[in-house]
Amino acid sequence: WPGLETPESTVSPAGRAESLQPPAATLTARVPRMCKPARGPFAYGEPWWLDDPIEMSADRFRGRRRQLCFLLGVAASCAGVVAYTSHAGVLVWSITPATFGQSSFVLLPALVVYRIACAAFIFGLCASKLVSDYVLQRGAGAAGARLNHFETLDRTEVAFLDHGVWRFQGLTSWGWVLLGCYFLVAATLSLRVAAAPEAAQHEEPDGAACVASLLLGVSSAYAILITLTVTFVLIPSKHRKGLSTEGFFTPFALSQHNANLAMVVGELLCGAVPIDPWHLPFALGFGIVYLCGWHQTVRYNRTRTLMYHFLNWQHPRSLLICSLLMLTLAAFFAFAALVGQLRLRPGGAPMVLCAALAVMRWRRPPPLAGKGE
Repeated sequence: WPGLETPESTVSPAGRAESLQPPAATLTARVPRMCKPARGPFAYGEPWWLDDPIEMSADRFRGRRRQLCFLLGVAASCAGVVAYTSHAGVLVWSITPATFGQSSFVLLPALVVYRIACAAFIFGLCASKLVSDYVLQRGAGAAGARLNHFETLDRTEVAFLDHGVWRFQGLTSWGWVLLGCYFLVAATLSLRVAAAPEAAQHEEPDGAACVASLLLGVSSAYAILITLTVTFVLIPSKHRKGLSTEGFFTPFALSQHNANLAMVVGELLCGAVPIDPWHLPFALGFGIVYLCGWHQTVRYNRTRTLMYHFLNWQHPRSLLICSLLMLTLAAFFAFAALVGQLRLRPGGAPMVLCAALAVMRWRRPPPLAGKGE
């Protein structure tokens, strides 16, 4: 080990060399955790792996087709459920604009302002991410761009220059935009109701209102999933491996991993838009589109890295992990629907607020022994 001196020894009366060094286990405990430096930085799409003998010698695509076929099978099942429930009259699109003007806790003007503010915050942040490499970002990289660290299939780090549309490559950003679309449509419907509260057409089913209800259910499930995954899976896992967690604590990332949940909880507690349990297939389908249409295919082919290490298709339990991920998402969808019911129960709103605050993470983990972040 670098930094460890050659063990000293002495000769016992019997003539055997005896080490004066502590036992190996003690030495291991004293050695600071060390990890290989990240390769790069590279530009997204740059074929860095062609000059990497480890990557070129490994079969990185083994198992990917099986995982993709499994996910596409789940997507086909979701489409079948939607078709059957629509034909049977179970899945009914009957939400009216008047629903977006109702609230149990706040007046309609306050609800309108809240939705407009959320939409403005979300899309304002998106605009900042898209057009500027400097806004709210600090770090190293060409032209001021910060570095983003991702992992190969064997969990070694590769650094990329983070800029432009590539800042929207994560499921977090996809869910963020989806949530912004909900608040934009909901704010428009609320304004319509506020402008003419007695209009008869507000009591009739409306396509935009039905779409907004669908967007709320899907974006709520992903807000919960993203916040919990970042807090309890991604940050602890990278920290244990000695990998960088700085990317989770930029102002952009903190907003997307925490403010998304805060805005969803605020909407579910203050608004009256229901979440239809039969919209669950759409939530699963959104995640499958992200995985099969982007993360596991196009994005991997252009970077040879994963943003989410647990989606590694070469893991021996890859299909089990995907199954558990789908079940977890279904549970979060159900929980989002439950929040809307809890708001009317005594003590329900404070309980939901406390739970949301408990799962948000704002502070960096403590540095590993002998190694700073």
